[in-house]
Amino acid sequence: MPQSWSVTIFRLVAALIAGAIVGSLYGSVPGGMLLAALGLLGWHLYHLYLLDRWLRTDDFDDFPSGQGIWPEVFARISFFRLRARRRGKRLRAVLKEFRQSAAAFPDSAVILSAHNETVYFNKAARQLLGLRKRYDRGQRIENLIRVPAFIDYLHAGQFSQPLEFSLPPSNKVWVQCRIVHYGPEQSLLIMQDISRKKMLETMRRDFVANASHELRTPLTVITGYLDVLADDPALAEDMQGPLQEMGRQSARMRVLLEDLLRLSTLESAESSPKDEAVDVAALMSAARQAAKALDVHPNTIDIVVDSDSKILGVMSELQSVVSNLVVNAANHTGVDGKITIRWGVDDRSGYLSIADTGIGIAPEHINRITERFFRVDGGRSRDKGGTGLGLAIVKHALNRHEAQLLIESTLGKGSTFTCVFPANRITQ
Repeated sequence: MPQSWSVTIFRLVAALIAGAIVGSLYGSVPGGMLLAALGLLGWHLYHLYLLDRWLRTDDFDDFPSGQGIWPEVFARISFFRLRARRRGKRLRAVLKEFRQSAAAFPDSAVILSAHNETVYFNKAARQLLGLRKRYDRGQRIENLIRVPAFIDYLHAGQFSQPLEFSLPPSNKVWVQCRIVHYGPEQSLLIMQDISRKKMLETMRRDFVANASHELRTPLTVITGYLDVLADDPALAEDMQGPLQEMGRQSARMRVLLEDLLRLSTLESAESSPKDEAVDVAALMSAARQAAKALDVHPNTIDIVVDSDSKILGVMSELQSVVSNLVVNAANHTGVDGKITIRWGVDDRSGYLSIADTGIGIAPEHINRITERFFRVDGGRSRDKGGTGLGLAIVKHALNRHEAQLLIESTLGKGSTFTCVFPANRITQ
């Protein structure tokens, strides 16, 4: 026990004993002890009054004097006040540096509380979102960014992937946002203006679509003349081979143009409607027939249906997804290999998987195989007539159905492509 408290307790006991002695002289020991206790209480109340008066000032050095335990209490409080003031200065300096850094940050930054209320936003956020420092600080971010996709993203709490959306009212400004949690009750909303990127994507998509459409007419003319020449009995025998090769290349170009147009359509469209229930088992059977129509295909293509549930979407797009994945698996699986097409549903999602025992994919290629024209083995794909757009079409068709494509593969052992459909796309 500290010495100051030992002295204080000793004084209390001594005062009570003295009160008892004085009380005994007047015939009332309890009365004397009570008067002594009241005296001590008044003495401590006086020091509490001095403490309160001192705490209301900013003079940390001139703390009141006292006796007993009180000088130590005054000194300790003065120390804590001085330390708090120094920490407050450091905190204000750090906050000033943070605000200067945030103001210089090119992207929009908004600090959110645990209840998604705006705590702070930088100049870029004010310009991008039209925020007002005086009126919008403390407002819920849902009231400031009234975009359904953003509100769903915010409430879902899954921030591993960024979200892209357009800002009302013009919807000409596109932003990419990401939310990062830090601290126990705060998060940082970062938004980047990607309007130029979207504009370039639109220009590229329109160019590809227009060019593909315009190329169909001259290609049709060329193909027609090739057919006429091939049927000409007067054609020299040594021209038969070149004409057949030109015919094959024309057919390949036609397929390429059709895939480009289909991909451009999928990229430019919004989410597919949910007014059509697509029979998944029928899609799987049709895809198996398409794979068996190939010149070389696996002898075993199994279909496993674990659920009678259907998918809400567009049948032609889902047919393209399943057909592309199954044909792709057949092209990369030997005759003695095996393909398994499986459909199943749980409480959260629907799963359509295509597993093969083919050549597999190297780990460094998995993240790129859904890119346009990307081929792991370009020469082999060209020999089979592939355009390099099949998996890109699959990716965008799945995006329109709010689904994801998961890829697992091991070189020499095969690959598994799984389409994961959300619960709101599954129906009986």
